[in-house]
Amino acid sequence: MPGTPRYRGLRRTANRTALMGAAEELFGLNGFAHVSIDEITARAGVAKGTFYNHFADKADVANHIALEIRNELRDRIGLMKSSSPDPAKHLAIAMSLFFLLAVKHPNRALILVSLINDPTDVNSPMNAPVRLTLENGEASGRFGIASIEAALIIVIGIVSAGIRNLIEQPTAEPSSRIANLIVHALRSLGLDWNDAYDMAIETVQKLS
Repeated sequence: MPGTPRYRGLRRTANRTALMGAAEELFGLNGFAHVSIDEITARAGVAKGTFYNHFADKADVANHIALEIRNELRDRIGLMKSSSPDPAKHLAIAMSLFFLLAVKHPNRALILVSLINDPTDVNSPMNAPVRLTLENGEASGRFGIASIEAALIIVIGIVSAGIRNLIEQPTAEPSSRIANLIVHALRSLGLDWNDAYDMAIETVQKLS
């Protein structure tokens, strides 16, 4: 029948979406190590064999989820960055969006920091936007840094630790904590206190 290939394609996409949604929920609730493929397929409502039509193993689906989350954030960051040519502003926007993910969608944020591959590898394709921002900041004199690799490790370290802190030590007013984290990241890159503080406050207030 002419409609059969289209139907199968739609069903295949729906199955993959259901599996990723189930895995994301379970990883967020129980942690990666404590979730089985049987639990994922049961939550998704599909046969176990269907899982292997889409993913090699549990780690594969976890990495796909982490990449999907990070790519969504990258798209949002890209839209926001267009409003300013300042690399420091770009970094403040990116950090704000990662921290706000921890506040609004803690399961997704925890999956991101727990499962993404090569989080501090300066040559990792996933870190290319951060590296480019740091390089632009160094070239323009906006940042004063000893090395791109060291700066990247500091920034990603603050983001990763900040996400965990916002999840594990929630507060009714997270904006202040987020702004302080951004201030210290910008200060580590050479911005003076007032500049870093004003930029962090403005960015967090705009995005919150």
